[in-house]
Formats: sequence, C-alpha cells, structure tokens
Amino acid sequence: MKLTVQDLQKKTQRAETLAQFSEPITPDMRKYLLEDGFFGGGMAVSCVDWIWCQWLAGGPIDDVRRRVEGVVDRGMEMQDISPLFLGRPSHDLFLLHCAIFASSESQLKKLAGRVVDASGYKQYTPINNGELYESAWCGMLKHWILGDHDKAAQQAQIVWGAYRFPNLRASTKPLVTPWLKQDWKSFVTQQKKDFVKLWESIRKVRGCPIKKESSEEIIVSVDEFHPRQSWCWAHCGMAMLAHREGVQVATDDFWFPPHALKCAPINETTSG
Repeated sequence: MKLTVQDLQKKTQRAETLAQFSEPITPDMRKYLLEDGFFGGGMAVSCVDWIWCQWLAGGPIDDVRRRVEGVVDRGMEMQDISPLFLGRPSHDLFLLHCAIFASSESQLKKLAGRVVDASGYKQYTPINNGELYESAWCGMLKHWILGDHDKAAQQAQIVWGAYRFPNLRASTKPLVTPWLKQDWKSFVTQQKKDFVKLWESIRKVRGCPIKKESSEEIIVSVDEFHPRQSWCWAHCGMAMLAHREGVQVATDDFWFPPHALKCAPINETTSG
C-alpha cells in the first residue's frame, strides 16, 4: 500500500524552528535555567518531532546525525548550568530519545550517565505528580544503555505504579517486558501488534488524520500530531536501542519508518 504524508513540510519547518538547531544558550536562557529550571523538554521534544519528519521524508543521514548531536551537546550544557529539578525529567527523557535516535554510541552513553532516574537529582526526589513517571522511564532507558538490566527492570516497576501526565503517551507493559528480557522474538511480535493498534486508534479520532484509505493507498496528515501524545516515541526508542544492538526489529512506514534504522549507528561491539 502506498503511503502519502500530507503537511510534512509544514510540520518539519515548525519542529525545526522550535528545536532551535545550532542556537547557543543565550543569556535569557541561562537566566531561566538558573531561576526557573528547564523548559519542559520543549527544544528536545521538538527535535524528536523533527527526527520523525526526517524518517518520513528520508532525510539526509549525515545532516540528521549532525543536527541531533548538536542538540544533545546543548542539552548537556543546560544540565551543567541548572541546579534545579523543575522540568528536568521531561527534558532528560526527550533529550535521551534524541540521542537514541541519531547520536554516536559514545555520545549516547555519555548522556545516559547524566540523565535522571527515579532516585532524583542531588537532594531532590521526584514527586508522584508526573515527575516520578518521567524520571523512572528515563531511568529504565539510562540503566539499559549503561548495561545494568537489573536496575532498568527496577525502574520499570516504578513506572507502572506512577502517575502519568495525560498528555504524555509512552509505551505499554506488553512491549516493555520482552524488551527488558531481551526476548526479541516476543518483542517484534508485540511491535507488530502495537502498529495495528496505533492505526486503529487514529481511525477513531475526531477529525481523523487519515484523509483517504483504500487497498492501494493511504493518505495521512501529520499536522495535528504532537510527539508527546500522538506519536509512539517510546516504542521507537526501545526498538532503536534493540536495533543498535543488531536486532532485526519491525518497522512501519508511518509510525517507525525503515529509514529510521539508517540514522542510528549499530554498536559494532555487540552486533557480531
């Protein structure tokens, strides 16, 4: 079936503007970081959105990696500047996904060593008002990337008991469980089930983004897709980490385009 994506250029330009690629940390940004904390992950969320657009468009791999690594470097600089926790779980969670999707292995591991987990940051412990959920999800990925799968599983257990912001759509336990166990056959099977459910879910949305659907063609508008709640960023994050380890994961032309796999380097030490 042929997939046509409408409004992709518009969405790409909007995400690019909000991600502020190549923009240094300004005095105003520094002041905000010092006095008010992080920006709710705004620039990192927009970078994740832009990456999805590049996957859909088949964007130049070198350009994707270069821009994303610049965002990750700036995000780590922001971590160095701000002593505050406000907004940091969201910032770290989406910055980590930027790195998962396109950074070098060395940059990814450097960032993973710096992001928060459910234990918090310095003297601050996350509150169960959405902070804990984001911190634990970030921690699950952090420890998996750093090779401590037991700690990753412990963080996942915290996720399931934590309050989730309604506008944050992560992934589900049936997908996380085989991923944590590195049961790749079951993981890929669940991926395919997830893609079916994702298609079913948008068919039920008021103002359905599917503009035309037949046995030969499907036309989807991405204009109203917000990465935090409308796209399967968390699913793609786990799949991309598996891919980096040499696992043959499932893709979907819309939700997780095959071009995505070209944008993240495979870890040569584990891929055999």
